[in-house]
Amino acid sequence: MKRIRTAALLVGALLLLAGCNVRMTKPILKMIAAVSSKPIPGLFYADSCEKRLAVPYVENGDPAQVLDIYYADPAVRKDATVIDFHGGFYVAGLKENNRDIASVFLKEGYDVVLLEYRLNDGQRDVSDELADCATGLDFLVTHAAELGLNPDRMFLTGDSAGGHLALYMAEGAEDPSLPIRPAVFSPRGVLLNCPAYDYANFANLKAFTKAALEWFIGPRYEDKDWLAAMSPRTYFASYTGPLFVSTCTNDFIRSESLKIRDDSEALGRPLDFVDIASTDKKVGHDHNVLDIDLPASREVNARMAEFMNANY
Repeated sequence: MKRIRTAALLVGALLLLAGCNVRMTKPILKMIAAVSSKPIPGLFYADSCEKRLAVPYVENGDPAQVLDIYYADPAVRKDATVIDFHGGFYVAGLKENNRDIASVFLKEGYDVVLLEYRLNDGQRDVSDELADCATGLDFLVTHAAELGLNPDRMFLTGDSAGGHLALYMAEGAEDPSLPIRPAVFSPRGVLLNCPAYDYANFANLKAFTKAALEWFIGPRYEDKDWLAAMSPRTYFASYTGPLFVSTCTNDFIRSESLKIRDDSEALGRPLDFVDIASTDKKVGHDHNVLDIDLPASREVNARMAEFMNANY
């Protein structure tokens, strides 16, 4: 199933963000979303850990407004938490499908929260996803004692679209000018894998049909001011904490990570940046999340652990 999910992402990769004469249509996007939203079967190390599943962070909320908490073995537990936002092009993905990468962090001694959010469906859009993330993060802080978590040692991570959500939340924790932001949450550091970053550039009629844009971005896809307001790049100077970014040669949105690198350099800001050079087609977008056993994935995930160990 991991290979199928990877293949679905790569189909979208070939057509995403221009550079070709074929545009992504709504039916193609829906096919990719359907494949990417299927549960990955099998047992993971995370499943053997103490856990609380489907904890609602909105009272009487949507079924998607829930989170899963996995607790590290007391023998190695660091009393710190990694909060993960899955990717999926804003219209797909499941928190449960990130149990593999969660297992990596659990073995390192970190508790892990997999936070689900309502996906865009052509009516909802990224503003709803960001609002869910902000609400969920504040819930974790205000209920930290009863959940057995340390609110002062929480890291944010996200892959692909989840990287967008994670960075935006971190920026909002420091900058009150963001239209959507957590009220009490503040991260110790942020870790992004193959993230979406310059969201305003995604509304591209050379790469997508109008129907596709209306579905995956929503009805405001032509509103440039709104797109900029939802873009992490707009507020990048706001986040001043530790930042980790990974990408690779075959990451179809590698340019997004390179923009973060360049913007960090322009600001004179430290950045832990990992750019895997590989011709292996398995080492592509989100490889360290989709297939943690690849040597390149092990390298990235070890660097992530080092980053958190240095900052928790």
